[in-house]
Amino acid sequence: MKSSLRIFYGTSLSLRASRVFLAALLAFAAPLFADGPEVPVVDWLEKTRAALAKGDAEALTHAARALKDKPDGAAENRQIALVMFWAGHYEDAARYLRRALAIQPDALLNQEKLSTQMPAADLRARLNQLAPKAETEPDLCFLTGAMLLLDGDRPRALAFLVRAEELAGTDGQAARLANADERDRNELRGVAALREGAWDEAQRSFVFAALDSPTIAEHHAGLVVALAAAGDDAMALKLVNGVYARYRFETLLPWLQALKAGQAVADAASRLSKADQAGLAHHRLAALLYFAAGWYRSARDAGVQALLFNKLDDFSHDLASWLEQKQLSEDPVQPDQPENPPEQPDGKPEEIAPEAPSIEGARRLIRRADYTGALKMLDHFVTEDAEPEVYHLLFVVLVGRGELADASAALQSWFLKVTDTERAKLNALRELFGSRELFEAWRRQITVVRDTDPNVGLPRLLNCYVEITRGRYTSARDELVVARIESPANLTVQAMDRLLQQAQYQADVTPEGLPDDPTPNVLRGRADREFRAGNYEAAKTAYLQAMEADSTLPFLTVGLLRCYFALGDYDNAARQLSLLFIEQGMADKQPRDFALLLDAGYDSQEVFRGHLDALKAECDKRPLSSTPWMLYGVIQCTRNEFKAARDALQVWYDNDTSKQRDPILLKFYEYARKRAS
Repeated sequence: MKSSLRIFYGTSLSLRASRVFLAALLAFAAPLFADGPEVPVVDWLEKTRAALAKGDAEALTHAARALKDKPDGAAENRQIALVMFWAGHYEDAARYLRRALAIQPDALLNQEKLSTQMPAADLRARLNQLAPKAETEPDLCFLTGAMLLLDGDRPRALAFLVRAEELAGTDGQAARLANADERDRNELRGVAALREGAWDEAQRSFVFAALDSPTIAEHHAGLVVALAAAGDDAMALKLVNGVYARYRFETLLPWLQALKAGQAVADAASRLSKADQAGLAHHRLAALLYFAAGWYRSARDAGVQALLFNKLDDFSHDLASWLEQKQLSEDPVQPDQPENPPEQPDGKPEEIAPEAPSIEGARRLIRRADYTGALKMLDHFVTEDAEPEVYHLLFVVLVGRGELADASAALQSWFLKVTDTERAKLNALRELFGSRELFEAWRRQITVVRDTDPNVGLPRLLNCYVEITRGRYTSARDELVVARIESPANLTVQAMDRLLQQAQYQADVTPEGLPDDPTPNVLRGRADREFRAGNYEAAKTAYLQAMEADSTLPFLTVGLLRCYFALGDYDNAARQLSLLFIEQGMADKQPRDFALLLDAGYDSQEVFRGHLDALKAECDKRPLSSTPWMLYGVIQCTRNEFKAARDALQVWYDNDTSKQRDPILLKFYEYARKRAS
């Protein structure tokens, strides 16, 4: 027994045991000899719910403790938002609620009715107190809609959520609350800007999309693609790590594949892969960019280069598997280059011919805030007998450049040439800009000068006209006072004074004037009215503005197609027809399912037939062309005029020189042939 005890205990621990073993024993000893009972963990979130249900003032303290324990928790942020709302801290409530939805987009789903989460009397009082403030504040309007939605009052909630969307210009969280299936509008605008090559607009849209939904990798990927295309490789390399951390290949890769981002993105990928000391980050980003541009062989090669640096790189493996699974292996076919291209006499690259000057071109540049480019275009049209519209656009351009004195002269030239109806046309200035932010930046050119010296009449005169277009006639009269005292003989001052003295301009359109951001529906309705009235250029402009505001709005593509058709611009009409095929998914449908509805926008069928006859006359003038014949054939096919459709599409088929004919048009051709026989 003595020997067995000696074997068990052995010599003292300090002599035989290793120091590591000793440290392990000491580490595990503390819990074994801890004094007293275990301290229970407090569920502060549950305590917050219980206190809020009773209307207990402790709810705010409990909510703060819960949020401190888990600052990134959707439930904790949602709960403190409810407590803040109950306590009357509305701005803070909106902020925490937006954080909750950013962490978890469905954070408001499957919740108890709000009237059971807090005293019903307090709820009604807070909603009644909040509703008047929400009319002009986007966040408060969003908060009101969310609270009504939680309380089960969906009809009223939708009204506030739609209003929040209008006030903010775009509010992805409000749109998703109103419709859970709604795609992020900022994302849609970003994608459209990428395809048009508007890199700054794409960056802005994807930044807002990422702020609304920071967990969605596609939003960060769109921003990275836009940055790289704009030449900011350093920032793209920094931000692309957010894509790798968030992505799911089954959603990100189809999204990137559908971008077809274009040559500039492929050039950025080539630049990165050929950079000095290019490493894993460069090749991995180059693979992403090549893939987004549709250069699949180059994407595979860049991915292989990335794997040489890190053979376990997940993104490169996922991309390679996707390319193999979808059998994507080719780069776009490049136009053949001559073996010895002719050299330029002076060694300079051939310059791209600038866009031909036009009023519509100047409008497009103003929508993007390119005032210098717009001024160069308008210079070709500024004459003594120029159309009033030229002077109106010139006024806008000169204000944007900060040349207020010249802008005043242009405004006077326009103001004295038009009727009072044109002078007081609501939102006539806001509609010229692609976004509310651009309009506000333009307007600040006037207000900053006005606020610097309130006793100067010139900026106040210009702002008087701005206020008239906003329906704020009382403010316009106030602005005119200084200008009237300073320059009583000025013709513009006198004309504005007479206008504002008329009975219909005594009361503002609304207490706050018109919203500075016309809704896409309003713009589309105006476009429809202009088209029916025969003002096809004005209708085209309004459709384009509506598309810039919300590219997902229905019937915009067919509206533009009608405008180009009526104006005789058949090449652009054919492009819109191709977009309409994509919108209606005609790749998977039969021609009989195609809804063109071209004549539905006309009040007079005689006018429509006249435009159709004009298209046929254009076809007869161009017997060796394909575009007008294709357009005429598809239109006749949708009108069940199958013989005319067959004959026209036969000419298209014979004249089409593309390497691969459009399979959708081939389906229309076969359909017309069968029905005609």
